[in-house]
Amino acid sequence: MTPAELARRLDAIAPVAQQAADLAARMRANGMAETTMKGAQDFLTEADGATEHFIRQQLERLFPGEPVLGEEGGGTVPKDGPLWILDPIDGTANFARDAHRWCVSIGMALDGRAMLGAIARHAPAELILGAEGCGATLNGAPIRAAATSDIGRAIVEVGWSLRRPAAAFVALVGRVMASGAGVRSSGSGTLGLVDAAIGRQDAYIELHINAWDACGALAIAREAGCWTNDFDSGEWLQAGNPICFAAPALGPRLAALMQD
Repeated sequence: MTPAELARRLDAIAPVAQQAADLAARMRANGMAETTMKGAQDFLTEADGATEHFIRQQLERLFPGEPVLGEEGGGTVPKDGPLWILDPIDGTANFARDAHRWCVSIGMALDGRAMLGAIARHAPAELILGAEGCGATLNGAPIRAAATSDIGRAIVEVGWSLRRPAAAFVALVGRVMASGAGVRSSGSGTLGLVDAAIGRQDAYIELHINAWDACGALAIAREAGCWTNDFDSGEWLQAGNPICFAAPALGPRLAALMQD
C-alpha cells in the first residue's frame, strides 16, 4: 500500500475517531458511563460498547469487508492484508471517574505491521494522526519526539498491567528511577505512547500492552521519529508484547532496563 493510499485512508478515518470521542463524551455527560468490571482493575462502561459499535459501522461503510479487531468486540486476525484495530475508550478508569485522560484509538496493520493511527481526545480537543510515509500531526501541526539525551533530565511514563506480576512493575520503576529519570503513570497507555511521540515526555515503557492500545500510536510514533522497539512482531496482534517508545538517544538504554 503506497503512502498516497495510506493518506487517503487516514483522511477517511480521522473524522470517525473524532466523532467517536465526541459520542463517548456525550454519553458520559448524559449519565451513560455506569461502570462494570471485566476483571480486577479492568473497567467497562456502556460507552465503550457503543463507541466501538459506531466505529465498526463506519469502517464497514468506508472499507467494506475489511476485518476489525476491537478490545470489546474481538475479531479474527487474518494471515495478511489490512486489519483495523480499535480501542473505543483507552483510559476507561479515568473516563468513568469524569477525568479527561482518555482517548479513542483507531489503528490499521497491514500484513502484520502497524501502518496507520488516528487517536482522538475530547478534552482537550486533540486529533493525533500518522501513517507510514505520511508524517505525524497534532491538530494538523507536525509533531516530533523529544531530543533529550541525558536520562537524568528525562520523564518516563511506566505503564502497568495485572497481566504481569506487580513485583516486576515495581522493580522496573526502581531501575528507571535509579537511572536518574523521573517517573509518572497516568492511566492511559495510548496517551502515554502518544505523549512520547509528541515530545511531552521522553518515553513510555510497559512490560505488556495489547495491540488495540498500541497499534495506532506505534504508526504515529515512528513517523514522529521516536525510537521504538519491535512491538509489532511475533504474536502481537493476538497476545500483545512489551513496548518502549522513547527519544532516540534514550531508547536503547530504557529497553535494556526492561530486560533486567
